Amino acid sequence: MRKSLLLAAMALVSSLPSLAAPPRMDTVAISQSEDGAALGCTPDKLCVDIAPSQSGCEGQACATDAAGGTELSLQLPGGQGDPAHTPYRIAGLPSADASVQLWPKLIRFGGGLLVGVQTQERTMYSGGGASATTLHLIAFLPDQSPFEVLRVPQSSSATIRACFSERHMKQRAGACHDEYNFDATIALTQASAAGWPVLRYRSKATSFPGHVSRSKDSLAARPLRQRDLVTVTDPQCSYQRLYRFAPQARAYVPDTPAPDCSDYTVP
Repeated sequence: MRKSLLLAAMALVSSLPSLAAPPRMDTVAISQSEDGAALGCTPDKLCVDIAPSQSGCEGQACATDAAGGTELSLQLPGGQGDPAHTPYRIAGLPSADASVQLWPKLIRFGGGLLVGVQTQERTMYSGGGASATTLHLIAFLPDQSPFEVLRVPQSSSATIRACFSERHMKQRAGACHDEYNFDATIALTQASAAGWPVLRYRSKATSFPGHVSRSKDSLAARPLRQRDLVTVTDPQCSYQRLYRFAPQARAYVPDTPAPDCSDYTVP
C-alpha cells in the first residue's frame, strides 16, 4: 500500500463561475511538465492542477512518504490563506508505483464541483503484462471538506502469454496471447437526485481469441481454428449503470450492482 496519499485542496472563490447553473461537463485541457506537475483548464479558465507539495506546507499537506514517493497536491484556484482551501486525501491507492493523472473532464452542478483523478497500476508477466486505470471523483462543496463520491474502473488491458512450445503455437493457431480490454465512460443525464447530477456509466469489454478467461487454462481448451481468431464482446462486462448520489452513504451508488469484471479490471 502506498504510504503517502494523494493530497487535494480547493477554494470556492467568488471568481469561479456560478454554481447555480444546470449540471454540465466541461472538457479540461491538460498540460504536463517533466517534474510530474499537471495543469488542466476548462475553456472559461477554471483550472485544476496536480503539483509536488511546496516546502513550508502545514498540516496534512506535509505528509511524507516513507517509501520515497512523490507528494502530490490537487487544487483549484485559491491561496493557502483562503478559509475554503481544504486539504483532502485519497486513500487506498493501489501501490507505490501507481501513476496519478487529472481526469480530462470536470462536472459543475448546483451544489459544487466534481473533479476527477485517474490512478493507474501496471503489472508485468512473463511474455505479457496488464494495466488498469481507476477513476476517482472528488466532490468539492461550499463549507464542507471535500470527499470522494465515486470510484470505478475506467480502462484496462491485459496480454497473457499462452504459448510455451511449437505444439502450443499449433494448438493456438499462432495466436500466442490472450488479450483483454475494458473501456468505460461517464456522462451526465438530464436527471438529478438529492440535488446532484445523475451519472451514466457505460463499459465495453472485449477478449481475443474469442471468449477466453483468465480463470481458465487456455491450453486446456480445444485447438483453435482460424475462424476462432476474432475479438468478441463480453456481454456481462459490457453494461450500463445509472449512478445516483445517496446522501446517507455520501457516495454515488448504481441502480443495480455492477458485475464482477476482474478478468478485465484487475492487472
